[in-house]
Amino acid sequence: MTHSYWDIVRRQTFTLFNAVNLVLALLIAWTGAWQNMFFVGTVLTNWLIGMIQEIRARRTLNQLALLHQDTYHLADGRTVTRDALEPGMVVVLEQGDQVPCDGTVISGFGEVDESQQTGESEEVQRTAGDRLLSGMTIISGRLELRADATGDNTRAAKLMHEARSHKKFRSPLRDAIDTIVRFCTIAIIPCGVLLFVRSVYATQVPVKQAINSMAAALIGMIPEGLVVLTSIALAVASVKLAKEQVLVQQLYCSETLARTDVLCLDKTGTLTQGKMTLVKILTQPGWTEQDVKQILAGLYAVLPDSNATAVAIRRGCEGVPARFFTVQDMKPFASATKFSKVVTRQGTWCVGALSNILADAQNQWAADGGSAAASPSQSTPSASSEAASPASADQALRTQEIWASRGYRVLALTLDGTPAALLLLQDPLKPDVRQTVDYFRKQGVDLKVISGDDPATVQAIANEAGITGKAVSMQHVGAQDIPVLMQTHSIFGRVTPDQKKAMVQALQVQGHVVAMTGDGVNDVLALKAADCSIAMGSGSQAARAVSSMILLNNQFDDLPGIVVQGRRVINNIQRTASLFLVKTLFSFGLTLLTLVFFRVYPFEPVQLSVISALATGIPSFVLTLEPNDSRVQGSFLKNVLSRAVPGAFNVLILVTIARLLPGTRAQFSTMATLVAGINALWVLFFVCQPMTRIRAALVAFMAAGFVIAVLFFGKLMFLVPLDLWQLGFVIAAAVAIPFVLRLLSALERRILKTGM
Repeated sequence: MTHSYWDIVRRQTFTLFNAVNLVLALLIAWTGAWQNMFFVGTVLTNWLIGMIQEIRARRTLNQLALLHQDTYHLADGRTVTRDALEPGMVVVLEQGDQVPCDGTVISGFGEVDESQQTGESEEVQRTAGDRLLSGMTIISGRLELRADATGDNTRAAKLMHEARSHKKFRSPLRDAIDTIVRFCTIAIIPCGVLLFVRSVYATQVPVKQAINSMAAALIGMIPEGLVVLTSIALAVASVKLAKEQVLVQQLYCSETLARTDVLCLDKTGTLTQGKMTLVKILTQPGWTEQDVKQILAGLYAVLPDSNATAVAIRRGCEGVPARFFTVQDMKPFASATKFSKVVTRQGTWCVGALSNILADAQNQWAADGGSAAASPSQSTPSASSEAASPASADQALRTQEIWASRGYRVLALTLDGTPAALLLLQDPLKPDVRQTVDYFRKQGVDLKVISGDDPATVQAIANEAGITGKAVSMQHVGAQDIPVLMQTHSIFGRVTPDQKKAMVQALQVQGHVVAMTGDGVNDVLALKAADCSIAMGSGSQAARAVSSMILLNNQFDDLPGIVVQGRRVINNIQRTASLFLVKTLFSFGLTLLTLVFFRVYPFEPVQLSVISALATGIPSFVLTLEPNDSRVQGSFLKNVLSRAVPGAFNVLILVTIARLLPGTRAQFSTMATLVAGINALWVLFFVCQPMTRIRAALVAFMAAGFVIAVLFFGKLMFLVPLDLWQLGFVIAAAVAIPFVLRLLSALERRILKTGM
């Protein structure tokens, strides 16, 4: 929904069908048969409604996007949006921020993911004097960046626009309608030319009458309103989702999600709340929880770490007096090392992954020539005879594994390589996650949890959410093994960004429609590859930029509502498209019959316009916006044609029979109009099954409208009195039509089933 107002007006106005309708209107006006221009009102109404609905949808979504536009803090305390950034401003960037401009770091230290610019997945440490480009993402730390180039002048602006514009999301609905429009476009002009030439030169019909016959045929062939109604249905769905805080960035994505049969989920931010919490401290002998909290408060008072773990530890130590340290050296958290380090007079403190800390301590011990570690200070409870023993480290590692298998993130606080405490952090599940998982399971959607976290933690969280199975570690899995694993397993840990993309593509190769949720930079590649990509509103700017929709309130349980909206669009458009195609198909059929059998085309333009308005135009607007959450099944085009072909074929049979009866051309046209109108109303009746009060009232009003048009506006519609035989045929046809339609539908199903 990023089109400008001019784009909307241009797309709705300058179409081939509108051009054909304009030419036909001018030709009919030249003939003087003004009542035959009734179709112009329908065309203008469709055009106006389509533009109004799409403009309203655009305004709603733009307002919603503006409310949630990315903002940045400046060094002088001001807050600005990305669009308001100007060269010379100094932007403060912290963990999770995407760099909004090209600029130079003037102070601070942090890890930066530069993969979107360099293609390298390794994080790079940046400090004062280094240059950053728009699109990079801050992994950890804090930086102050002076903006040098902003907006469209940045290198990433064009790259991101190209990445989004080149992705065409899968949409059977769009493809089917494009097929219908393409068929009509190819056939309509040659059919009209042949019909006019035959009428004038072969059957010696006057030019003005030939023009009206040709116009009637072409008006019937044009599925006017079908594209407009589809756009309206999708726009209305987008507005309804916007009210539920779902920002739709690709118009057809709600339809794609409704067809999804595999949903890939990132753990953090999707299943969990993305709010890491320090829930428990397991102290080692000689330490107390109060000691550990004081030490942590002191360490994180000097560490610049601003990732979710650091925030959770600081929050968990609030209100505790911080231990003062004389800092000699410091290394913030780095993805490569997986821990933070602070060197003080008391010793070297580390917080992070215990195995990595122990490996680093061992390397340091070897580099120092195997000398004993520095003795702990007498001011700490660990100043006992217990030095860094392998037994205490092994016990801590075993304890860590136990708690990790229960879904906790386990970090260690160590002093000179000796564990002082294990910190248990947990990202709790979002409310209603289990109900949402159960909903998708009942809908036949296979769920895959794909995370870069520890497999034991991912498995525990997934199992708690209701996704059963054992986790697979992807740490040493080759690309050739991914397709088989995607068929046999549902939970994956230690997944790299490239592997996430490969996993999505493997599912697509296997014939699945894949949706992917994510919130981090590591999810961007998979989000771009998925058929439907869903980002969390609190996620990285990179993830949101490439996604087809954004859950602004970060609620996983919004997805069922999106599925319902997609189903409403698909199911209702299927209903209305079949109504349009009945007229289109029988118009093509009658054109062919006229070229080889009839002297002139059976209808006048006004006759088809009235039938189209009462049996297709008005009902389609009602049916398209009706609630409908039935599960989508089968091919859209096949479903539509299966409903339309029997109705169209029945009109061809009835009009051919009417042609064989004696009478004038005007009587033939009157019989054709009556049987085609009655047939269209019966098709509407069957399309409205199962019948509801609204649908029953719709059918009744349309039938009454047709009766009123025939009885009171017959002259305007070029209808003339019929003799008894002709009237008897119309009455017999009205009675037989529902039975013939059922028979033709059954025959069609049998032919399709047997492949004849």
